[in-house]
Amino acid sequence: MKIDDERDLHERLEAAFAAISPRPAPVDDAMSRGRVIKGLRRTAVAAGVVAVAAAAVFSVPALLHRTAAPAPTSPAEQYMVTVQTPGRGSPPGVIAVGTINGQRWWIIADRAGADFTHPGQQDIIIEGPAAGGPGGSDQYVPPLSTAGSAGPVSFTAITSGSNQIQVGAVQADVSYVTVRLGNGTVLVLHPVTVYGTRAVAFAAPARAEITEVAAYSRHGEIAFAVPFNWPGGSAWVVSWLRPGQATAPRVSGVVGSGQVNGKAWSATGYLGPWGTCIALDGAAAQGGLCVPAVPAVSAVGTCDPGSTPQIAGGVVPASVTRVALTEPDGTTVQVRPVTVGGRKLFAVALRPGGKPLRWVAYDGAGKVVASSGR
Repeated sequence: MKIDDERDLHERLEAAFAAISPRPAPVDDAMSRGRVIKGLRRTAVAAGVVAVAAAAVFSVPALLHRTAAPAPTSPAEQYMVTVQTPGRGSPPGVIAVGTINGQRWWIIADRAGADFTHPGQQDIIIEGPAAGGPGGSDQYVPPLSTAGSAGPVSFTAITSGSNQIQVGAVQADVSYVTVRLGNGTVLVLHPVTVYGTRAVAFAAPARAEITEVAAYSRHGEIAFAVPFNWPGGSAWVVSWLRPGQATAPRVSGVVGSGQVNGKAWSATGYLGPWGTCIALDGAAAQGGLCVPAVPAVSAVGTCDPGSTPQIAGGVVPASVTRVALTEPDGTTVQVRPVTVGGRKLFAVALRPGGKPLRWVAYDGAGKVVASSGR
């Protein structure tokens, strides 16, 4: 019976998306009660997704905001990405469909909090042959929302196999969003409403640089952003700029290095139109710490939670001359920030332990400038 159910689901998905690209893979097996519930939701989406077929490919506007001409295409940038908007009458949750190098993908959002195994989270489901596996993948993220967002679109970056998934909530006045990739491709995203939230999404190879994102209302451009593309990883949209606003120059520099258990590490600070980011160097680094392009603020956090060793990075005000960090094992270390592009940054290796990371930043006179609190 289980095999027949999967075959039936497979056939319905194939029929629904035949107009877009080759056949999809079946949904993954239900391994637990939570997975059974998720499987039922996916079946409901598959059953109603016929309305998605024949979705229109939206044309690119004749005039698009640009900060600079796209970089010349290199052999590493030979890829093709398309995105389409689900048609009217599509089931709730389907945000976008498209292809990567001819292989189909579709992105679905479950209702926030629907999975009792991940309370307070929202499940983003990536399906199709481009997802890299027969059952696709699930990623749990904070519920899609523009609350507290610094711009018109609040993007969340997700790594799924060899691809990056960008999904975000958009403000009410956003009519469409353009995304310019490093090979010159421009994607046009039209918001759809999923469980009361207007959202956009697309998928692209992890190696695909995103050079610019812009949000438009019916009256013109609202704002644009230059994402930070993590070395070897996905892009983060950190800061938004006004139309026509000059972009900050791009500078970088090493902000910390050392050895832990005989293994060398280093971290680099990157400043530019995105703001300030600190990344652990090396091919395994897929994330880090970023703060927007605003006046000096204090921000300290783990640069790459999955790295070995784990590295903490920080951005502190210009008056800070040293930072005292209480590490997870309870020991205290002193670190002096490095100035890169007019901002003070630091990075330090963390010692494993069960205590929360705490820090205090001091100026030259020994006065506390900022701290993590107790």
